[in-house]
Amino acid sequence: MNANHSRFGVRDSVLGWLRRLGWNPLDQHALSSLRGEPHSALLEKRLLPWLRRYRYEWEGERVALSATSFGKIIAEADTCCHSLDWMASSSVVHRLLVEGVHTELKLPNGRRISVQVPLIDWEHVHRNHWDVADAQALPEPPESHVRELVGYVNGIPLVMLACVERDRHKRWGSIEDGIKHLWRGMASTPANPPALHAQLLLSLDRRGGRYAAVGTPQHAWVRWREHGWSRAAQTQLRDGAMPFSDVPLDPPWSTHAELLRGVLSPPRFLQLIHHFLREGRNGQRYLVRPNQFFAVQCALQALRARDVTGRRGGGQLCLAAGSGLQRARHWLLHVLHTDAAFKGIRVLQPLTRLTPPPEDRRQRPGPLPADQLTEFLAGRLASPHEVPLRILRGWARKAKLPTAGDEGVTDDDIVLLVDADFWESNPALLRRLRRCLPQAAWLTLAAAPITAPSPDLDPGPPLYLYPPEHAVADGLVVQAWRDTGPGPSGNSPSRRVAQVAAAISQHFHELVRLAERGLRATLLVRTVQQAQEYQRALAVDGRLQTQLAGYDTRGLPTERAAESIAPRVELVIAHGELPAAQEARSAVLYVDRALSAPERLRAVGMINAPHPDKRTAMLVDFHADDIPAAAPPEWLPLPVQDNHPALGVQRQRLHSLLPADADEDFHACRDHLSPDWDVGPHGDDIDLHRHRRDLLHRRVTAFGQRLQLAISAETALTGKPSLLGGQYRVLLHRFSLLRDAVSQLALEAGRFNAEDRRVRHWAREQAPQVCEQPIDYQVLHTIEPVELSAAQHVNRLYTHLRHRLDEAGGDPDVLERRRTALRQVLVEYDTAPARLGALQALEAELMESPLGNGATRPTSRGLLVLGSLFDTTLDKDMHTLLGSRIDALVAEAQRQPLHLFDTHIRDRLEATLRGHLEDSQLEAVVHAVLLGGPHWPPG
Repeated sequence: MNANHSRFGVRDSVLGWLRRLGWNPLDQHALSSLRGEPHSALLEKRLLPWLRRYRYEWEGERVALSATSFGKIIAEADTCCHSLDWMASSSVVHRLLVEGVHTELKLPNGRRISVQVPLIDWEHVHRNHWDVADAQALPEPPESHVRELVGYVNGIPLVMLACVERDRHKRWGSIEDGIKHLWRGMASTPANPPALHAQLLLSLDRRGGRYAAVGTPQHAWVRWREHGWSRAAQTQLRDGAMPFSDVPLDPPWSTHAELLRGVLSPPRFLQLIHHFLREGRNGQRYLVRPNQFFAVQCALQALRARDVTGRRGGGQLCLAAGSGLQRARHWLLHVLHTDAAFKGIRVLQPLTRLTPPPEDRRQRPGPLPADQLTEFLAGRLASPHEVPLRILRGWARKAKLPTAGDEGVTDDDIVLLVDADFWESNPALLRRLRRCLPQAAWLTLAAAPITAPSPDLDPGPPLYLYPPEHAVADGLVVQAWRDTGPGPSGNSPSRRVAQVAAAISQHFHELVRLAERGLRATLLVRTVQQAQEYQRALAVDGRLQTQLAGYDTRGLPTERAAESIAPRVELVIAHGELPAAQEARSAVLYVDRALSAPERLRAVGMINAPHPDKRTAMLVDFHADDIPAAAPPEWLPLPVQDNHPALGVQRQRLHSLLPADADEDFHACRDHLSPDWDVGPHGDDIDLHRHRRDLLHRRVTAFGQRLQLAISAETALTGKPSLLGGQYRVLLHRFSLLRDAVSQLALEAGRFNAEDRRVRHWAREQAPQVCEQPIDYQVLHTIEPVELSAAQHVNRLYTHLRHRLDEAGGDPDVLERRRTALRQVLVEYDTAPARLGALQALEAELMESPLGNGATRPTSRGLLVLGSLFDTTLDKDMHTLLGSRIDALVAEAQRQPLHLFDTHIRDRLEATLRGHLEDSQLEAVVHAVLLGGPHWPPG
């Protein structure tokens, strides 16, 4: 990664790449000059030139829009989002972008007609204006580490980018911080709503970034993987011609190039917005994933080519299980339907599981599938057409081989869009089908490369491969593991069911319940009788909440009760066919039935969807006698036994953070990781042990996650105590306690996220029994060194004062002077006793005058309100902090429309003051602020 010494390195890197892609960086002065109304979201002076250039074609003449139409179109584009939430407004704007804005046009003959005026020139990319600028500053503290950029196309804010920088503790933020920053727009009444016109959201940190459409859940944002991306392509982009070269934003960081080039290059951006952004039936917006996009592009490229006989090219598109194979099929069909270059293509889809009809469509009698197939092959039925695979097989058996001049079958420009089930057919039948449709192209979409059943049957070259390794790295799926259940210990079927049920119950308890994950498991069986037997056996065990669910040949529930499974259900016992829906909460799959090779990969896709509580997925097979070779090993879930070597590596990495000569001494380890303050090369204060502490924090959680998986599989499925439990459980327990102790000394308890807490609780769930002489790390809160050294006193006091100043409110100038005085202690004093004395004097000064200005009269309007209602001298620190918060809320509300001021203040001020004031005092303060707040001077 290139060096960048700017305070906002991520932001500057993003702007540097966008400039190379053709975006024009604007400063705030230029942005204001292009905006029409001060509160408008649009840049009116960018949209207006496009409307003036636009010409409507009418009877061979090019008719310009009238001047009155300009204002109506701009007003419609600007106000279409009013009174709508973010998802609804984004959908409305997308409809306007694709369909155009309705307006009346006066023709030369005096007639008036209604036309749809596009807001973007889709055919000529560079005739549009591409601008990017900083978003309007939010009323956040100056230490906020997320910088927000907005991308404008013809003056319409269609892109939002969250650039995550260092926080006030000089730690680099993460992509998740940027996602949370943008997610504020999904609140019912967001305090500072983002650009409601936005279609595409990006969050970037120093290591890369992720993207999503508006409304995408926080855990479902994905990384963009550009097909064919290389260092040479990156160098060519970086060293190419640069417009707007007067903007000093170099050098950009290489980690951002792939995402920005793949998503925000102007031609690609218009392609994504126009063809690959759709709204589902439930209102959820779907934006194409990188694997789906490039699978479609590779398929189109193959279909454009023809061989010497005139047949279009075909091949294989292989996307990892669970990464969106079916939606890639839908994107491909959509492009083939809308692109004029493929207008003559007729798509035939032989499927074992047909697409479910819309819920509002009644089942009416119609032509039989075999008759429909005959009509389609004769060119008398619309494309695309789905046919049951068994019907196509039957047709191939009975069809007459074509001869010269035969008009019964017209296979010119027919594309067979097939899946892995198609290649499970009899090889002789496939050969006959090829002879019956000699000019048809075969295009395969599968979850793994297809192996030809015989040498003379070629599925075609691999056009695009997207293995599970890439899907996990890009965030499309979670890592899946596989294991084998215990074999039966007797010949009695009922005894086997009881044995498997006990293993399932214990495995789920170890893997999900003890780890405090709100996930669900599924048990696959063949018949309803088997499902009922398992439900009775699990009811006897009594640890799992179960529900039966049957599925038909399309993967749809056969009973209405199975359509919506209650949240309390922990195990779904599914009989019949495999479910068609992919539920994000499902994480464990128990299989006690025979599965074909395609079904096995489809089963993996049932459990590996991302979920906030899910880090891995597990497939446990109790029916392992006749497992077929489903795919090459790299396309299958990994054996859970592969965790064992990784645990040893992670143990070594944990031990590398401890002192080499005292790794068994808890206090020495704690001192080795606790804060150690000194003066940095630029005169700032730095914690010499902070990086080591960050590594400990991440590695303990990663070690616990992997250990949970290994122990649960080994204990539950073998019926024996885990050998890893005794060896590694003690190690996790020790390092978890060490992490807690160090975090407490460094005042970093707030860093623990949900996954950190799950691992900590799991490590405490079964504390290891120590048979040797007790070690003091198990009772760390009662055993302390006899006396702290002067250096330890200095580090702890400095950490306390620094944390207090970071969390305090009040005058920012005064706080900065206090921070400077604190840093000067490290600069001016070399010895620990001298530093300790200076820090104690500074602490006493802060206790006497928290604001540090010695003023007797409060300077904030909020503190004046509090002082006018009751005595604020009893707790100066608290009331000063509350006064500053009142000032910030009023300043924020003053930027809203006046009619929203009361609602804005009441909702937020009550939540801010509650717990600090009594109800009567709280109501009086809110009333006083509502009366005078709108008239307070700004700032």
